[in-house]
Amino acid sequence: MSAVVKRSALSLCLLVIHLFIYSQDHSLSWYIAQGTANNPLLKDLSNQIRSNQYDSLITRATYLPQVNFNAMMMYAPVVNDWGYSEVITNGQELMGTLNVNQQIFNKKTKEVNYRKLGLVNRSLENSRNLNVNELKKAITAQYLAAYSAIMEAEFQQDILSTLKEEEMVLKLWVQKGTYHQTDYLSVKVEVIQLERNIKNLEFQYKKEFSNLNVICGISDTALFKLSLPAIEEILRGSQGNSLFFRKFVIDSLQIQTEKLLIDRKYKPVVSWFSDGGLINNEPVYLYQNLGISVGMSLSLPVYDGNQRKLNYSKLRIQEETRKNYQDFFRTQYSLQLRQLKDELDNVRILAHDNQKQIDLVKMLVAQERAELNSGTLTITDYILALRNLIAAMHEGVQYQIRAQYILNEINFWRQ
Repeated sequence: MSAVVKRSALSLCLLVIHLFIYSQDHSLSWYIAQGTANNPLLKDLSNQIRSNQYDSLITRATYLPQVNFNAMMMYAPVVNDWGYSEVITNGQELMGTLNVNQQIFNKKTKEVNYRKLGLVNRSLENSRNLNVNELKKAITAQYLAAYSAIMEAEFQQDILSTLKEEEMVLKLWVQKGTYHQTDYLSVKVEVIQLERNIKNLEFQYKKEFSNLNVICGISDTALFKLSLPAIEEILRGSQGNSLFFRKFVIDSLQIQTEKLLIDRKYKPVVSWFSDGGLINNEPVYLYQNLGISVGMSLSLPVYDGNQRKLNYSKLRIQEETRKNYQDFFRTQYSLQLRQLKDELDNVRILAHDNQKQIDLVKMLVAQERAELNSGTLTITDYILALRNLIAAMHEGVQYQIRAQYILNEINFWRQ
């Protein structure tokens, strides 16, 4: 195989590898899915929700009949008239009984306890959703940081390609004496500067891309090309459906449930019980002492030092604290959204004006490029026009990314 064929084959392989790597366009939604699937805190909260389901089953089991087996063998010897009184101990005892007991007439108590466990589950689910929201916001922000770097590298690469073409043309004009050698060197310096900028942006992209993988818990080190995410603004919903305000609602319900549980402690507790087995103190009559018993018990609190009133006072303080946090957060929430909305409107206006500037500068660069190729324009003016185009395009990218950042923030608050 000739050297030319080998070089062609190598170039083709490199091109195929390049296209394979950069054709795998991982979208923002893909990274969010990976991040939420790998995040240990979200897994922890999911496990707590699963565990709480077992707490419900355990609570239910406590209201079923409770069965216990008790056994005892006792011998109290009397030696030389020394020992326990046989009137009390009977000298010995053999016992083995199966005991059953269960609370009854406790439907309301069970309902309150189940409600408490249900609210714990709702609180855990809301906490998990809030953490998912936080994680989405962080992943989106990091994704935009990486995209910003690669976007700037790409448009500067386009300008570099154009400038290199002019460098070749200018070299011919220098040989003909139309331009000076210093003009050529000025373009060369500008080319080197752009190449250095692009390398720095590529390094920045690799760093931001690596940080994105870290947040998402992705161990893959392959570099993929990112695209601008289409972040759609979430329409304003009622505050009652907001994850942030839902937390305050659940906290209020939990305080109310605690009050009901306090009330239930002061209700009569009725239980039935039964046992069956063997109780005997004379082994010779063992077969005659098999028996059963059945009964009911009643428990009613009479006085506990006024604990009920004290617990009510504690719950009132908790409710006052909850309400203070809710009122303060409601003010913050409204101001934050208003500020973000105003900022988004301003950025969109500036981006629109910037696009007009870019269109004009591109027309100017095209005209000056034609004049440069005809030898009627100074290199300094052309380089200045290119720098103005770079600055305007850089500003345009920043407006574009900034708008996405603000939409990310708005959606975070409106979840």
